[in-house]
Amino acid sequence: MPAQTQTKFAAETVSLALRRGERLLFEKMSWRLPSGKLLAVTGASGAGKSSLLACLGGIVAPLSGEFKLAASDERVIGLIFQNYRLTANLSVLTNVLCGRLGAYKWWQTLFSFADSERQKAFRILRELGLEKLVHRQVRQISGGEQQRTAVARALLQNPEIILADEPTSNLDAELARRVLSLFQRKCVEENCTVVAVLHDARMVEEFADYELKIGEQYENGWSFCKRSKPGATGT
Repeated sequence: MPAQTQTKFAAETVSLALRRGERLLFEKMSWRLPSGKLLAVTGASGAGKSSLLACLGGIVAPLSGEFKLAASDERVIGLIFQNYRLTANLSVLTNVLCGRLGAYKWWQTLFSFADSERQKAFRILRELGLEKLVHRQVRQISGGEQQRTAVARALLQNPEIILADEPTSNLDAELARRVLSLFQRKCVEENCTVVAVLHDARMVEEFADYELKIGEQYENGWSFCKRSKPGATGT
């Protein structure tokens, strides 16, 4: 499971190296991400972006080095997977509410969730344009709608850190901005930290505070930098 640290940094890696099969993806990866910021992970297909997120999420062990996530509890790390991991025969609303299961004892949600949780779920779904689909089974909705459902589930967890693997890959530009705007607002208002794999350079330019580039063209297979937001002033 992810190591935890009580520092001002929400996430950091120290000499991290990761291998997929016989291929070394990157090595000597060391960076620190302040809390309340959005980090875009970019690079070509197969470069190792998803593998990095799987490592940060405690799913894949690194070849060497270490990483630290400053979450108070692993239950407050929101994970958004490429395959969504939704339950197809349950409704959109129920899938989203499942994001709060870790906050309760099993018997407290045996028959239903509290009204306050349902209201929060409805609000998030409305912000993501899914308000008309709350009672539709997940198997009956499109891939893009499933993707937004997975995003809503992670947001309902009240996460301190969100690890999102291509959370906008099936969305048009307008819906992608809606998702990333919610992430950005959560960073600003709740000091949540987001690490997201993104492919659209325009979205990286518009929303990312930091960028981690992964690829063979970079020394040791990676490059980390702070981004200047459009129209930003000062340091």
